[in-house]
Amino acid sequence: MVDQNRLEYLIRSWKTDFGDIWELNSMRRRWPILITLLLLSGCTPYELDDLRMPAVEMPESFDSPGPQVVIPDHWWVAFNDPGLNETMLQAFVGNLDLKQAWARLDQAMATATIVGAPIYPEVNLDGSANRQRTDLDGNTLYNNRFRLGLALTWEVDLWQKIANRAEAARLQATATRDDAEQTALLLSGTVVDLWFTIQEQEQLLEVLEEQIQSSRDQLEVVERRYGSGIGSALGVLQQRLQLAQVESEVPTVLSFLEVTRNQLAVILGHAPQFPVELLPNPVLPPLPQFPELPAPRDLLESRPDLRAAYKRLAASDLEVAAAIADMLPTIRLSLESSFNSPSLSSLFDDTLSSLGGSFLQPVFDANRRGAEVDRRKAILLEQLESFSEKFLIALREIKDAIDRERNQIQLLDEITEQIRIASALLAEARFSYANGQNEYLDVITAIQALQSVQRREVTVRKELLATRASLYLALGGNWLRVLEPGVSLSDSTTLQRQDSLPRT
Repeated sequence: MVDQNRLEYLIRSWKTDFGDIWELNSMRRRWPILITLLLLSGCTPYELDDLRMPAVEMPESFDSPGPQVVIPDHWWVAFNDPGLNETMLQAFVGNLDLKQAWARLDQAMATATIVGAPIYPEVNLDGSANRQRTDLDGNTLYNNRFRLGLALTWEVDLWQKIANRAEAARLQATATRDDAEQTALLLSGTVVDLWFTIQEQEQLLEVLEEQIQSSRDQLEVVERRYGSGIGSALGVLQQRLQLAQVESEVPTVLSFLEVTRNQLAVILGHAPQFPVELLPNPVLPPLPQFPELPAPRDLLESRPDLRAAYKRLAASDLEVAAAIADMLPTIRLSLESSFNSPSLSSLFDDTLSSLGGSFLQPVFDANRRGAEVDRRKAILLEQLESFSEKFLIALREIKDAIDRERNQIQLLDEITEQIRIASALLAEARFSYANGQNEYLDVITAIQALQSVQRREVTVRKELLATRASLYLALGGNWLRVLEPGVSLSDSTTLQRQDSLPRT
C-alpha cells in the first residue's frame, strides 16, 4: 500500500483550492460560490496527477555478466535460424489469438469514439407529410400539411466531464493497442519455445539413433565373445536389455515431437492435420552473446504490459475527475427550427425557431454521486498498486532470467565434464572386461551413464536457449509498435504507426 503522503499526492481533493467545499453537503449548499471559483480557476474541478513512475524502489541498472551486444530489432534473429525467422513471419499473420487482439482494439477504438461524441452538438432532422380528406355536404376537401424540423442539442462541457471521459476512453483504447502488442510479444516467445522444443526432440532422436547403433555394435561384440566361449549368457542378456531400454526411449520422444508440431501448427493458424512445412534444422543453435540491458526505468516504454498498465492508471485518474464533475450543474443548450406549409413549394416561407437552455443541479441523490467518486478513487488506487506490481514483476523476470542463465551455463559446463568422465569410464570398463578383469555389468553401467548424460546435455542446451528467450521477452522491444493487423513483419520496416485513435 502507498503511504499517506503518496495517497495525498495521488488524489488531490478540492480542499487544496476551495477549502471546505469538498464536503458534499456543503458543496450543494454553496454551489453558486463553487461555480464562480471554478470559472476563475479554468473550469477544472480536479487536478490530474502525474503517475508516470511506479511507487516502488527502482534500481539504477541491472547486473549483467561480461560484454554485451545490441539486441536485433526482432530479438529471435539473434539465434541466426532462417527456419525460425520464416516461422515467426507466418505466426504474426496467421495466429488467431493475435487476430482476436486486433479485433478487441477495433472495439476499443469504436468505444472511444462513442464516449467522445457528446463533446460535439447532436443535430437531428425530422419531417412529416400528411394529407387529410374531409367529406362535407357532398363536397370533398383535401388538406395537405408538410413539416420539416431541425433540432440541435448540446451539453456544455463546462467542468470537463465529457472531455475527461473521452480522454479516459481514448487511453483505454491505446492500452488495448498495447495489449495487442503484448499478445504479439508472448506469441513470439511461444513460437521460439516450440521451435526449440522441436529441435531438441529431433536432436534427441539423432542421439538415440547413435546410441542404439552403438548398443547394437556392443551387442554383436558380446554375442561373438559368447559364441567363442569367452563371454557368458548373462552378459548377452544384459546388453540386450540395455539395447531395449534405449529403443524404448524413441516412441516417447516421437510422441512429444509430434504433439509439439501440432501445437506449432495451431499457433500458426493451421489445422494440425495439415502440418506446416518447416526448414529442417535438428541442431540447436549456439547461445548468442549476452544482450545489452536497458536502464530499469526504460522498461516503462519498452514493455507493452507496463505501457498498458500506465495508460489504464491515467484513465482511472481521469474517471475520478469526471465523477467529481458529475456532481456539478449540467447545462444544456437547444435550438429548434420547424417549417410548416400546406405545399412543398412554400415549405420554407414560414419558420418557427426557438433557442433555449436547461440547468440541472443535483440536490439529493442519497450520496450516489459521492459514492461514485469514492469508487473511482478506489479503482485509481487499485490501478496504482497493479502498475507498481507489474513493474516489480518485470524487474524480477529480468533478474530471474539472468540468474538462471548463469547457473545453466555452469550446469552445462559440468555436464560436459560428466560426458568426458563417462566416456573415459566406458573405455576403461570395456578394456577391463575384454581382459577379464571385471564383469560385464560394469560395462552396462558405464554405457547407461554416458547415454543418460548425453541426452541430458541436449535438454539443458534447450533450457539455456529458452532462458535467453525469456530474457529477451522480459526486455520487451520497440519492434512491436510497427505491427499492424495482417501485415507481415517482413514489411514492417516500411510501416509508420499512425495513431488513428479518436482524440478530444
